[in-house]
Amino acid sequence: MEIMKKIDNRGISLVELIIVIAIMAVLAAIIAPQLLKYVEKAKISSDEEYLDSIYKAVTYASSDPDVVQDPDSMLLLNMMISNPITLSDIEAYKPSGTETLLSKEVKDTLGWTDLNQANYISHLRSWHTTSSDIFIQYKGTANNPLAAWITDTDVTGKKTANTNPTKWEDLDDSSCNVICIY
Repeated sequence: MEIMKKIDNRGISLVELIIVIAIMAVLAAIIAPQLLKYVEKAKISSDEEYLDSIYKAVTYASSDPDVVQDPDSMLLLNMMISNPITLSDIEAYKPSGTETLLSKEVKDTLGWTDLNQANYISHLRSWHTTSSDIFIQYKGTANNPLAAWITDTDVTGKKTANTNPTKWEDLDDSSCNVICIY
């Protein structure tokens, strides 16, 4: 004769369910802020890489022999010594009525059709404002000839627009809260 065991299969109680949900809520409250910081850091890192590709494209284009021999491109490069210019400025600069070789080379290197501010700012992933822009200025040093920065951004991840440098000389580690390469 077989003895049947009584199986107690009542499931979980409401109290147990509430305790599990409470533990999950506490863990989520602890983990969520840290996770958000990492997400913003990843977005800032993505924008730094984006800016670096633009920086390299302008550096490459400005060292191209054809660009250096183009008088309009040289005028633009000489203007960059004393004044920062935006990518839009590079495309808009047409003293002879036609696009400079510098502009064409930068677009070809990046694989872009234009250097319109609305286009390149739309690719930013980190916090920025609608008035954000990418500035480039020639520094003249052999190892690092350009400075590039994105205005109205916040590399600290605090989502505040800080003072934006107007010249590369204003960029330094202590005050540059914008995404910059110099």
